[in-house]
Amino acid sequence: MRIDYTGRQMEVDSSLREYTVQHLRKIVRLVGEHFDMHVILTAEKHRRLAEITLKFRHHDLVAVEESGDARTSIKGALDRLERQAVRLLERRRTRKRRPKPASAVVLNVLGTERVDHDEHRVVETDRVAIKPMTVEEAIEALDLSHAGAVVFRNSQTERVNVIYQRPDGNLGLIEPEP
Repeated sequence: MRIDYTGRQMEVDSSLREYTVQHLRKIVRLVGEHFDMHVILTAEKHRRLAEITLKFRHHDLVAVEESGDARTSIKGALDRLERQAVRLLERRRTRKRRPKPASAVVLNVLGTERVDHDEHRVVETDRVAIKPMTVEEAIEALDLSHAGAVVFRNSQTERVNVIYQRPDGNLGLIEPEP
């Protein structure tokens, strides 16, 4: 924690420095001990302005408060910084974390020769890109592909489907239940 003080038209004495450090408890609890803070105190006629800039992680928070007393301005600016920090951290915490849609699927082809019905072995493994397309486009892609199946994202249902060549010569479509 590093705090820099700047006084414009006024002297920043040790009592104002101690007051600022005493009122940092909640901010320290929220953002931790590793942050930089710049406190600018300005005196203009009857007004006392406190501008506090807080830099932590890759964020910059700024609060400005104006009142007749320097301590009140510091307290108000620190309260605004606390609200900004809480809002920023809550936004990070409540962000929905959805897994990315699968962009590729591993397609395993089982061998046709079986010595024992309980034994299955993988003959070939391909990585297949999942592209959004209609069923008609998937049928055309199946005709052009060397594999016996096409994995695609159905553009109407937004779900992953598989279309494959059946042993009887017809086409089969695998669709997940809604």
